Amino acid sequence: VEADEYRHDLALQQVASQLTELTSFSQVQRKAKRFYTRLGRVENYSEHFVRIAILDTCVTHIMQSFEHCHLGSEHPFAQLCGLIKKDEAKHVYVSRKHAMALGASANQFAEQHEQVVGDLMQLLLTQGGAFESMGVCLDGVTRKLEAKWR
Repeated sequence: VEADEYRHDLALQQVASQLTELTSFSQVQRKAKRFYTRLGRVENYSEHFVRIAILDTCVTHIMQSFEHCHLGSEHPFAQLCGLIKKDEAKHVYVSRKHAMALGASANQFAEQHEQVVGDLMQLLLTQGGAFESMGVCLDGVTRKLEAKWR
């Protein structure tokens, strides 16, 4: 899983380096670091894996949206997002399995879901215009995610 995440990060950094508008990139990176710091503050390993399963579910849905965005399915970025989506779906399975083995309940998933999705969407909405320009509706993604763990 860690190797997959590293490859995803490298690939997305390569894409970001080719974009013309990176005016607020460092600001977004700082906000993302704060998001991940909050995500990592847990009481036990079960809670950690619950949060990772939820986050990776979010990433899977976001990558699917980019895979089917205005660029078209043959665009290299759309194809990259499709590959990341497949890896993230595997991560959801692994994290969920670990969380359950450590005693996580459906209630824990529901409780953590609201916080993780809310915090992630707050972060992503800072870049809402970029998502919209590619045909990705964050409100639609949010609705799908809100229904996912209930």
